[in-house]
Formats: sequence, C-alpha cells, structure tokens
Amino acid sequence: MHGSSCVNPQKTLEKTAFHIGNMAYRAMLEEVYTSPKPGLVDLYSTGAHKDMDVADFERSAAALEPYFASMALEGMRFPGAPRLLFDSIRKTGLSAEKAMYKATAGVNTHKGLIFHMGVLSAAAGACIRAHGAVTADRLMEMEQAMVRETLIREVEEMRKFTSNGEKNLHQYGTTGARGEAISGYASVRRIALPAMAKGLREGRDWNRIKLETLFMLMSRVDDSNILARHDPDVLFKVQSLARDFLRAGGAYRDESMLELKRMDADFIKRNISAGGCADLLAVAIFMAELLKGPVKRSILWNLRSWKEGR
Repeated sequence: MHGSSCVNPQKTLEKTAFHIGNMAYRAMLEEVYTSPKPGLVDLYSTGAHKDMDVADFERSAAALEPYFASMALEGMRFPGAPRLLFDSIRKTGLSAEKAMYKATAGVNTHKGLIFHMGVLSAAAGACIRAHGAVTADRLMEMEQAMVRETLIREVEEMRKFTSNGEKNLHQYGTTGARGEAISGYASVRRIALPAMAKGLREGRDWNRIKLETLFMLMSRVDDSNILARHDPDVLFKVQSLARDFLRAGGAYRDESMLELKRMDADFIKRNISAGGCADLLAVAIFMAELLKGPVKRSILWNLRSWKEGR
C-alpha cells in the first residue's frame, strides 16, 4: 500500500490555483499601499475618490481572491481550448463583480482588475497545465489565444454603446482595458516591468520603485479613467507632468514624497485619477511574481503594519 505517499493530482492543481489567486490578491494590495499616489487611493488620502478608501480596497481584494483562484483552476481544466476558457471565466468574472460590490457596499474598486487579473490567472493556469511552468512567452501566447479575436470583434461593436469605455473609443479612439489585453499587455511588458526590474537591480526602496513605475505608465499610457472624467487635453497635461517628474529624478529623489503629496492635493482639486495606470501597476506586480520576478513579498506586510500603526 502506498498510503499517504500517493499524490492527489487534483489537490496539487487546486493548491497551485490558490497560490495564483493569492498572488493576484497581494498585487492588488501592493498597488493600493503604494504611497503617495496623486489622485489615487493610498495610505495618505482617498485621492479624487470620495466614495472609497483603503479599507474598501482591502475588503474587495479579499472578496476577489477566491475568484482568481477559480479562474486559474478553469485554465488548468481548459488548456487546449483558450476561447472556450475566456467565455468561461467571463461568467466567473460576473460573480466576482457581485462579490466586490457586496464587500464594498456598491463601490467599484476593482472592476478593471477583475478583467485583467482574471484573464492572466486563467492563462497562467493553462500554461502550468500544458507546460508545467509559466514563462513570459507562453503566458502571452495563451492570453492572446484566449482574448484577441473576441475582443477585437467587441471593440468594433463598442461604438453602438455608451459606457465610459465605449465613450472613450467613440470620442477619442482609445480602447481601454480591452486594448491592453489585445496588445498582449504591451504597456506592462514594455514600460512597467522594465522600470520595476531596473529599480530592483539598483537596490531602490520598494515603495519608490512602484511609484516610479506608476509614473512611467502615466507618462505614456492613454489612461481611460482620466478620459472618462475629462478629455484628451487633461490627459496630455497629466502625461507631461509625469514626464517632467521623471526627468527631474522621479520617485528616487529625497524631495519626491513632498512633491507627490502636493501633486495629490492638486489632482484632488481637479478631480484627476489615473486609475487605468494604477490597474496596470497591479498587473505588473502580479505578472512579475507569476514569472518568478524578485518581487519583495515581505514589504507588503511591512507597509500594512506601518499603515495600522501610524
């Protein structure tokens, strides 16, 4: 008799899926704990968001964690049918949205990340089942096979509707979360991950690395949240401000924290929130850990302890 030495394949898959869901959860907290982020919810202020705070993000992230694990497990079940997998996890995503709204009393804290993290969790699960590991190339190949054809078709149909995403496409030609997924998360791969890796190589403070990464995104990404609240002129001004901040030394200067707090006050007054870039920062943290990047897990809990004790 083999007894307890036998390995249960289903339990192994479930444990791996839980680990992926936990990485997504931690990445969402890493994003909101990054401080100070002008116009965004963080440990210092609620930014340009009167209806949510850090506690809402914590409750939302906790409620969503099991859904990302479930989507990763779905990826493990359908590694050879990527478009079917995408259809399946979108149904799970609707349930995740309901859980988010229940946890936050109706506040939209993570709707964009339910889409991004869900797609990548499922793609990671499929890669693990098909290849035994997640690599950058395989993750993107799976993600593209899952979403590209469906989302391109949806973007073509978006002009008929009037949500913020559709409004942005109709008025300004931007495609928001769908466009990022169609591109294979180009902004994350080409902007965020290299900025994060550079900061880690240089031994920089983790919170400042995340701020530097956020501003790299803000300087180049057409943030759909800014467009939803304003127009391309305001977006251009925010991108220029981000470029000026980076040219002056970015988040690694001693005086940068004070400057970011002043910028936060200005963004609050002008109702500016780069929520799309904040989502991409969370995606970058998640993707870095999926790909075995040197993301410093312990820092998350140190930041949380600091928040609770300050």
